[in-house]
Amino acid sequence: MDTSNTPFGAAALDAARSLYQGEGLALPPVPAALAPHLRQVGATAYASRDLDWTLYDFDHFLDELQSGKAVEPYVAFGLSGHGLALQAAHYYAVTDRCAVLFQMRWGTPMNRPEQDRQRHDAALSFAQKLQAAADARATSGKSPSGQRIVAAESSFHGSRWAWLPADAAPASQPAWHASRGGAIVDALVALKQLG
Repeated sequence: MDTSNTPFGAAALDAARSLYQGEGLALPPVPAALAPHLRQVGATAYASRDLDWTLYDFDHFLDELQSGKAVEPYVAFGLSGHGLALQAAHYYAVTDRCAVLFQMRWGTPMNRPEQDRQRHDAALSFAQKLQAAADARATSGKSPSGQRIVAAESSFHGSRWAWLPADAAPASQPAWHASRGGAIVDALVALKQLG
């Protein structure tokens, strides 16, 4: 998509807000430091950085975090997919201490709109709690040094969480923890157990 004439910052946030209101979904949280960099990167997609893939490409977001390369903080979200049955609402938020990768089936004949809206909005609420808890634990020295807690939750790719290197150190094979009830909540529980 040619982004030369697309809105940035507050204008992009307003456009995203309209999109989400039209769907009856809560607008994903955008960290204040990233809001000025937010721009439309697709017809229904927004990000604070350039993306070499679409929002639907969940594994690319995850692979980038496991690559051993430094990943700067960003947020990306929107509605994207392929075909009739593979549409989803997406939220990807990466900070120095936490990464939330969330992809939920949305806008398909298989949807249960009211239940799915509640699930979406609850996941975003827990994502904010996870991000705040990760910051608080890091500030107090209670989280693993140089590590970022990553929650990856997808309707299509399953749910899991892990600690991954936050810097450009070579990534060893991460110890992923499978999640049946939701990776964001499970990562939050694990983080709170650190003290």
